[in-house]
Amino acid sequence: MTRERLALLQWLGLGLGGVAWFTYHILGYFLTEATCDSAGFSIGHDLWQAVLMSVAAVLVLGAGAAAVTVLVETRDTSYDEEPPVGRIRFFALAAATANLLFLMIVLLDGLGAIFNIACRQA
Repeated sequence: MTRERLALLQWLGLGLGGVAWFTYHILGYFLTEATCDSAGFSIGHDLWQAVLMSVAAVLVLGAGAAAVTVLVETRDTSYDEEPPVGRIRFFALAAATANLLFLMIVLLDGLGAIFNIACRQA
């Protein structure tokens, strides 16, 4: 695989997981607000939270797969070698670790939103 393609996969693996989690978190928040709004939106909160969580989890898994692909392709090098190959491997290691964390955050965020009571009257 060419260095340009490895670099593209490395940046995809590094950035996509965080963007997917952040987007899901913001959309999930506004979904809960729309559910609790007194205007009477009749949306299925749990269903939409599950759909959003699934899409975000698939994107995070895709980002993790991109990072692991870069790790497999650069297995003969070390992260402390000269740039650009050493830097690509270093960022791929960071991306693989971060995507595991982002996957757990997405799942906990989604399951917490689904199993929690969204609207409580004070």
